[in-house]
Parts: sequence; C-alpha cells; structure tokens
Amino acid sequence: MNMKTALVIPDCHIPYHDERAYNLMMRVAKDLDPDEVVILGDYADFYAINSHGKDPNMTHLLADEISAVVEELTRLKRTFPKAKRVYIEGNHEFRLARYVKQKCPDLYGTFSVPQLLELSILGFEFVPYTPNQKYSVLGSSLIARHEPLAGGKHVAQNTAEKAMASVIFGHTHRIQEAQTVTMDGQNLRGISSGWLGDKESQVMQYVKSHHQWALGFSIVRMLEDGTWFNELVHILDYRCIVNGYIYEG
Repeated sequence: MNMKTALVIPDCHIPYHDERAYNLMMRVAKDLDPDEVVILGDYADFYAINSHGKDPNMTHLLADEISAVVEELTRLKRTFPKAKRVYIEGNHEFRLARYVKQKCPDLYGTFSVPQLLELSILGFEFVPYTPNQKYSVLGSSLIARHEPLAGGKHVAQNTAEKAMASVIFGHTHRIQEAQTVTMDGQNLRGISSGWLGDKESQVMQYVKSHHQWALGFSIVRMLEDGTWFNELVHILDYRCIVNGYIYEG
C-alpha cells in the first residue's frame, strides 16, 4: 500500500531557535523525503516588535530576524523541492499586524508576513492566524493549526474533545498526545508536538515558567485509504530515534 508522509514543524522562533535540535530534525526529514512540510506557526519570532519589552543588551533589528527566517525557509525549499510546503501563521508572526495597527496604522495593508517572508516566491501556502484557522495535513482528517482550542494540564485531550476533531497544534511547546473516542467509534486525537526553540534565549525570559517545554516534532504518515498515523519524535540530549535509527545532533 502506498503511503504519504508529512513533516510537521512546531514552534522554532527563528533566529532564537535551538540550532542543534533544528538541524537534527532536518537530518531526519531529509532521509524521510516528505511529501508535505507543515509549519505550525511561530517559526519566526518578531521579537523586535513584541509587546513584552525588550532586553536592552540585545540588538532589535527586525530586518535581521526576517533575513534569518527567509534563509531557513529557503533551506526548506532547497531540501524538499517536490514537497508541498505550508506556513501556518502563529501569534508571534501576528505581532506584525498588531504592531502596525497600534503603532503606525497609516501603514496598515502596505506589507504583510507573506510578503516579508517571501512565502509566495518560496512556494509556501499561507494559512492566516484566525479563530477558525485550520489546514488538513496531507488532505486527511487531521487538522493543523497554531493554537490549541483549550488549555490546562491535559491540553491535547481537551482540544480533541472541544474541537470534536483530530488536531495537531503548536504554541504550548509541550509534547503530548491524547485520544477520545466518540459513541459512533470515531478516534479523535489531540497532538502537541513540542518545539525547536531555545528556552535559555533572552527572548524567552518573559515567560514565568518553561520547565515543561520539550524539544520535538511530528511525522504524519497517511495510507491510501486516508488512515493516518502520527509519530511524536522526542529529542533527548540531542538524539532521537526514527525508523529504528538513532540520529545524533
């Protein structure tokens, strides 16, 4: 039976990402040669225009952040030229629209995240950050979006139950998967794929606690009949195991 594969990339916060973990994911993905690459949002950070305040000891040039993100998106295109590439906007990318509305409304509509990140040029489908944001991974019943639909300790379970659908999401930076089964036998799953950022970076110090954040990503495989399987790939001590092979970063 033929099978399609998708690489699902959680929050990276480039250029404030964990480069070793990110490169490890890229090595795995290159071997997999996925049919689809789905970015779950917060791939960029836009720290330069955040509303939490900035470290005075850091350089805050938005142009530098954008350049770093475009470089990595170009790398994705070069590494996976035949794959469908999807960029789901996260709340950190949405910082741009919010900043323009609040600080310089006269410029609203003159530029956007897709334009600045050259998404059309690089062949990425863009899914904007909205309450009803969703993308069907590989055309399956698995919905990808940036934010979960619920919170709490059991965010994956709560999201599946609230969505009444299978959802893979970013935002939480945690690794978690849970299922709920409907009365008519539908198997619904909520999936949080971790992240690939650097929690020691100064840009993450506004968060009160991040000890539950975990490095990881997801691989989704879909059979011809539409049945899909998610593999949560944990990165521990810059190692992970995929298809029985140990990758080390």
